[in-house]
Amino acid sequence: MRTTEQQSRGDNEEPDMDTMRYDLAEREAMNMSVSEIIELLINGCEGLDEAPDIEVKDEWNEIFGEEK
Repeated sequence: MRTTEQQSRGDNEEPDMDTMRYDLAEREAMNMSVSEIIELLINGCEGLDEAPDIEVKDEWNEIFGEEK
């Protein structure tokens, strides 16, 4: 099993927005199937860098917040 950047940081402070975006992208990538990756490469997607900070922070807290 691969250790993610989020798991290896081990800090107790909330990360900055760029780190939250990376954590969410990494988690999504780890859970994608080959067919989903192919579809993404063909059709593209709206990147997390385009998502409002509040949405990124809410999603990050929903997924990773209770691990602290």
